[in-house]
Amino acid sequence: MKRLSLLVLLCAATPLVSCCTQSTKSSAAPKPDSGSFVQNTYRNDFFGFSYTLPGECHKSRVAPAALPSGAYYLFIGDRDTGHSLLNRVMVIADSESENSPGVSTQEYLSAYIRAQVRNASAEVIREPSSFVSGENNFYRADYKWVQNGITVYSSMVCAKRKSYWLSWTFVTPSQRDLDDAVNTLQHISFDRPSPR
Repeated sequence: MKRLSLLVLLCAATPLVSCCTQSTKSSAAPKPDSGSFVQNTYRNDFFGFSYTLPGECHKSRVAPAALPSGAYYLFIGDRDTGHSLLNRVMVIADSESENSPGVSTQEYLSAYIRAQVRNASAEVIREPSSFVSGENNFYRADYKWVQNGITVYSSMVCAKRKSYWLSWTFVTPSQRDLDDAVNTLQHISFDRPSPR
């Protein structure tokens, strides 16, 4: 029950980037495909990247909530840690042209984090800042909140591709698990270098 309630809380607290299912409204930007997950590797040809996850990771069976217009859920992966909460990664594409034209990736991430602080009473533990993982440039911010007496740790990592913000949102039961989860970004391979 705690595993499901964690996603429900995260969905309720994310007005800019909610969770899951495809939007039914048309978008000015080309609609991305949802990609594929085969042998622990998520691949998305629209955005031109592959993301290899740890062997214990599997595609989630969570029934997702609706996304705002122009945003698309690409992948949800779960990893059992032996804790009552799963490690989860959610990959979302959000159209810049439809939702926040002219906003930088850092501004987009900062708005998301402010919403977490406001809606989930989260505490920021890492301010939005740029970092490099592998050969790729990202922005990252970390936060935590308490749910049913349990501290939940989360990180949102963003990059801009094809007029979309791609975000990886990690949710874990500990800071160490969070750092391990974010380190999986070293296994992302883009067909072309990400812009700086």
